[in-house]
Amino acid sequence: MSTPVEQPGDPAAPPDTPETPARRFRLPSFRRAKPPAEAPPPRRPVALIPPLIMPAHPLMWALAWTLRRAGWEPRIFVYPSWRRDIPANAARLAAWMQRWGVEELDVVTFSLGGIVLRWAAAHHDLPRLRRVVLLGPPNRGATMADWLDTRLGILFPAIWGRAARQLRRGDLGLCERAGAFPPGTEFAVIAGGRGSGKGLNPLIPGDNDFIVGVAETILPGMGDFTLVPHRHSLLPLSRRACRLTVRFLKDGRFRESPKKH
Repeated sequence: MSTPVEQPGDPAAPPDTPETPARRFRLPSFRRAKPPAEAPPPRRPVALIPPLIMPAHPLMWALAWTLRRAGWEPRIFVYPSWRRDIPANAARLAAWMQRWGVEELDVVTFSLGGIVLRWAAAHHDLPRLRRVVLLGPPNRGATMADWLDTRLGILFPAIWGRAARQLRRGDLGLCERAGAFPPGTEFAVIAGGRGSGKGLNPLIPGDNDFIVGVAETILPGMGDFTLVPHRHSLLPLSRRACRLTVRFLKDGRFRESPKKH
């Protein structure tokens, strides 16, 4: 017995109708709704002040990267250390900081940058300086600046800039007269050297980082001090110096804070 085949137009065939989509049933969800994501806390601003001779700001990139990963918002101050002296660059630094529009900030300096910051803090209105780390600062002047000035004469500022002569010791320079940080500012020094009585440069008495003597970095009132085994030019590139900088800006000390149990 054959099965009838429906032909087009056969009245037994159902009319062409669009296919009805299948309904989907969803089980009720018993999971708690996630709370809205909280906005991340604002980053604390930190100013980075590089050393003598531009372009020196690439030396601060490792510090900037480390600080940004740790929650800060770093900005690098670019200034003409060859064409302008310390007081002129300090005035530029003060104007640059005021444009931030913040009430307080942290600062990290390298070499000459520390002297520029001290002069700016003593002679200009700045946002409140919360914590400051100075890497290899010639706070008491630099023996090498005296040595180069004696042997090169007028060629010394011609090669290294006007600010270089102001790094000489005593009344010949501005390091010891740059001024102190405002009350309430916590600051610390990271110096380079061997950790012994003999440094990397025999022209500088005592331990040194080849450019600045360890004794020349000391500044009265500093909250902490540490020594790292690196040359002067490598201080801001040192992982250890970067870690110590972050630790001081966080805790106000280079030593690791005791863990709470």
